[in-house]
Amino acid sequence: MWGRKNSHAQRTVGFLIILCCIFLSRPCFASLEIANVRHWTAPDHTRIVLDVSAEPVYEVEQTDNLLILTFKKAYLNKEIAPELILNKPGIKKLIFNAFNQEDIKIEIYLDEHEKAEVFKLKKFQDRPDRVVVDITLKGQSVPEEVPAEPQPIAKRKRIIVIDPGHGGEDPGAVSKRNKGVYEKDIVLAISKEIKKAIDKNPDFRAVLTRSGDYYVSFNKRLQIARDLNASLFISVHADAARNKRAKGSSVYSLSTGGASSEAARLLASNENLADIVGGVPGSEGKNEFDPIILNMYQTNTINLSRNYAEVLIKHLNRINCLKYDSVQEAPFNVLKLPDIPAVLLETAYLSNPEEERLLRSRDFQKRIAAAVASSVSEYFVGTATVYEYLTTENQPKEEKKNGKTVTERYTIKRGDTLFSVAKKHDTTVAIILKINNMKLHDRIYVGQKILVPVNGTKTAAVAKNVKKYTVKKGDTLYSLAKNHAVTVDELRDLNNMKSGDTLYLGQVINLPR
Repeated sequence: MWGRKNSHAQRTVGFLIILCCIFLSRPCFASLEIANVRHWTAPDHTRIVLDVSAEPVYEVEQTDNLLILTFKKAYLNKEIAPELILNKPGIKKLIFNAFNQEDIKIEIYLDEHEKAEVFKLKKFQDRPDRVVVDITLKGQSVPEEVPAEPQPIAKRKRIIVIDPGHGGEDPGAVSKRNKGVYEKDIVLAISKEIKKAIDKNPDFRAVLTRSGDYYVSFNKRLQIARDLNASLFISVHADAARNKRAKGSSVYSLSTGGASSEAARLLASNENLADIVGGVPGSEGKNEFDPIILNMYQTNTINLSRNYAEVLIKHLNRINCLKYDSVQEAPFNVLKLPDIPAVLLETAYLSNPEEERLLRSRDFQKRIAAAVASSVSEYFVGTATVYEYLTTENQPKEEKKNGKTVTERYTIKRGDTLFSVAKKHDTTVAIILKINNMKLHDRIYVGQKILVPVNGTKTAAVAKNVKKYTVKKGDTLYSLAKNHAVTVDELRDLNNMKSGDTLYLGQVINLPR
């Protein structure tokens, strides 16, 4: 009998000891654990991330160089030190204090900065609830390598924006075989090689949207391209799939409607979540685009994007197998640039053992870079720049007769290349170069007037390939151009219409057969 009592007393004492341990390690009324502290540094901001166990309740106090976060009914994970010295841009240190037996106060000592923003992110996928502190630095709104002053037009290089996907909080695809192998690191390494390869050409300058392990929102990535008047935007990624045998490179362009395949739809759905995973303030995360504005500007831009994508696919096919041998389309948020051609490059599959080895190989990264650089050079040989020139330099030569060939003036439009102009006028690039006293690598620009040959054969060919059409109610230049697989500008040219001309009911116009 005594033995049973003793055994019961021992169990009771043991239970009380366990309770004491629990209460000593966790305040009595605390319900929120501050589980981890992480930080990232970008060129324009430093980010502090607090992982918490549930949706947090906190108060914010701020003076010039001190930011205080007070978490109600919270406790600190024992692995977090009372003081964390960072000495990063915009921030010196964090001090963690417990008071009132149930609250945690975090003092964040700031350095020179522009502003500090605090916001919370809800639990998503494998990410816990988080509290984010973004400390914006002074005078760092664009990548550091971009010149502050615009270059003279005569010396201006085409800017090619290279966008390494993911970063920081958002690792992208994760290797199932090798711990710590993330898409964000691989595509950054590839993008740096692409920049080196492109910069070897004196006509181009490549700019990265991020140069380290931090997250850049969709809006900022696109704004960098706009601010630089970029001629091309290339977002670099590494694919992943449940099927380990899936492999190959692929190239995607923007679709304002649906996706060209189920795989494209799934990829776009996944990539469009990057802002949620990477973490952006609520105001910036609203990635809304006016569909009317997009439709006004993007028909031509999407065509330009597809043209470049086709060139890129050809070069990729020389260094790796292709997942798709044609351009895929899907509504990617990161490609929504109304006036800048943009593509998304999936270099290879991180989920495929063989291609993961390639992606981690410096040699393969350089070969991908060489393919991209070569495609950029080929695409822009004789291609009009996307932005308008603001001067009247480089006026066209005088018209002249050359044997039986009679010339006429042609105004370069967005998307024109010497090759497309030659094809449009039933001639060759060599003849256009000759009658304009040009060289193959001379640039042409939007609004430039050049000479093109006109003869009876060309006129007859054009007449044979058009048909008469009577304008009906509801017809627009845009709808007719779309239905006949031409651009609005080409339709205007076919009917000698100016940019301000409109259609009217009953009007007879020319349409391509």
